[in-house]
Amino acid sequence: MAEKFTHLDTGDTETTESFFSNRFLRARMESGHPSNEGLDLIFDKDRDPGWREQHWKEIKDNQLKYDEDVNQYITLTLSDLVHGRSQSLANKYLVSMEADAGQVATKLDERSKKFIVYRVNADYFLLNLGLFRSDTNILGDAYLDKGGFYYSSAASSLKEVFGGRSSLSDTMEKLSCQFVKYVKILRHMKNSDSNFLSFHFKLSKLEVETLERTLTEESAKKKNSS
Repeated sequence: MAEKFTHLDTGDTETTESFFSNRFLRARMESGHPSNEGLDLIFDKDRDPGWREQHWKEIKDNQLKYDEDVNQYITLTLSDLVHGRSQSLANKYLVSMEADAGQVATKLDERSKKFIVYRVNADYFLLNLGLFRSDTNILGDAYLDKGGFYYSSAASSLKEVFGGRSSLSDTMEKLSCQFVKYVKILRHMKNSDSNFLSFHFKLSKLEVETLERTLTEESAKKKNSS
């Protein structure tokens, strides 16, 4: 269910999905990276099976240029970040940027959990480098390469789960191949919008009571430790 919020500056109401979708798509155009860049819609149209078999790699490379699915994925990931829906997975599987998520994944027996480890950490790199880190330009390409590698590993893990390609594994692969581009789009979105993250949510009575209880408990802990 889509959740609505109110802009602090204008008072307008909007869903988080529409907020991030509109701004991400606008940033794509403004930064010179429109959706489906380079896609040939008729590349393999009316081709015979023999031609398709011979040119399977070119067909796949062309298919991966379609990235409306990436737009949706990033939009939902941003929305999840705001609502904290993925927090439990992050708490369980997220490692520091200097650590190796692969060491966590290799200790897991279930392939689906290996996918989750790589996906959680790949998403973290994407959002951290795109939205929150101000020093990424002096860090070199190591973190960018690492983020792309995590998405590639997530795609490979998911293919093992399903025994081949799926729509989500293709999305992971697109994010891997064009990781730098999507980081740049997110940076442009953040830097070009003075209204970025300018919203608030109306808390329910239960949420207010929970927040007050948590703050009270934290305050008591600090007093006892001092």
